[in-house]
Amino acid sequence: MSESLTARTAEQRALDLQRAGGVPLPEGEGERIAYELIAAAEEAGKSVDEYVVEYARGLDVKAPAPGMKSAFWSHGVPHPELPPGVLLSNQFVAGVWTEDENTLNPGTARYLEGTPGGDVLGQLHLWNSDVYKTLGLNKEQGESLARNAWAALSEEYAKATDGEAVAFVQTLAPWTVAYETEMPQLRQGTGPENIHFMYDLPEDVLKGLPPESQALLSEGRVRSHLHFIAPDENDPPTQKYWAAGYLDLDHLKSLPTPEAQRSAVLEVCAKVAHLDGREADVEKLTEELLSLRAEQETAAPGVEEQQPASLSAQTPQTPQTQQTAETQQAAERAETQQQTQEAPEPQEAAQSGHTPVVPVVPVPAPVPAAVGAHGFNYMVGFTPEPAKVIPGAHGGPRPAEPTQAPPAPAKAHGTDMGM
Repeated sequence: MSESLTARTAEQRALDLQRAGGVPLPEGEGERIAYELIAAAEEAGKSVDEYVVEYARGLDVKAPAPGMKSAFWSHGVPHPELPPGVLLSNQFVAGVWTEDENTLNPGTARYLEGTPGGDVLGQLHLWNSDVYKTLGLNKEQGESLARNAWAALSEEYAKATDGEAVAFVQTLAPWTVAYETEMPQLRQGTGPENIHFMYDLPEDVLKGLPPESQALLSEGRVRSHLHFIAPDENDPPTQKYWAAGYLDLDHLKSLPTPEAQRSAVLEVCAKVAHLDGREADVEKLTEELLSLRAEQETAAPGVEEQQPASLSAQTPQTPQTQQTAETQQAAERAETQQQTQEAPEPQEAAQSGHTPVVPVVPVPAPVPAAVGAHGFNYMVGFTPEPAKVIPGAHGGPRPAEPTQAPPAPAKAHGTDMGM
């Protein structure tokens, strides 16, 4: 079977799953679900919102075997058989990928909606208007309840991931469950080095950057930290990671050298790692950043005037990381004086934010994105589409409309990671 036909088959199967999920609920089913939730919440002495989120958090999303690949998704991809503005949800692409992986190697892959807990929560059809209206909620309140429940389940799913995390998303949006909830758990758990993206970054992200910077941004361990949507100063975001994880692409592309661009990227990664509580990684990033700054000054004095603000101004400085930087400066003082007479004295280096030269780890070549066990790009010919953004209250932009498919009759539903 040709590569294009195999890829097309995967796309068509995902499209079929989405269409099957659009079947309306039987008459009265939404009301029945809602009344059962009301009764259960009353018995537990909780509000419906509290009960549903707590219930979702306790559902079974454990991996049945250690080291399984776990699929994550956000947004969707355009498809020629869908109307303009309607996307093929990456939920169904992840589902087909999981099925294919398990066909080749049984019991090696999973996705959230295919877990026992995902199936159970999906059968509550929280996105359905009959359900949330019977609960006494309007559309906004109903979507909030569904989003909170799926976010709670998604967090537990990410916590239970101890193998490769395979992300079906092109760029992460800072308000999504994928970025705000799942990625922090994955970085702290299975680790950034085990996070892989099935779609390449958009051309407009990489355009104008040198090959070294393109390769750096394309690494999953880096992409899992970053997003490219600026916070709104007039409407500060409530999301924890929004400001810390923002990389200003215009500023990045204005920097004169690959080393300066690498510094800017790693500064963002360090701030996110600090929020994660991954202090060992913060120390490593801080050491490399200091090394890069010293190398830039030695190679081209005055370049620092074109660089971002000093490390102390941009990278979170915990007592531990600050002590690490100072210790490194002191330990390398003698070596620096021997290497070059042009290097600044230690005291001057400490005041200016520069440290002696330390070898910099080279940027590895990027792993081709979207290549699975089949050996082909999983969605050949189609480019993932980021969420459409409109100004929104309480935390900056939001997607204009949800991109997930309508609820399935009795199967798992979307996690609203594109919201």
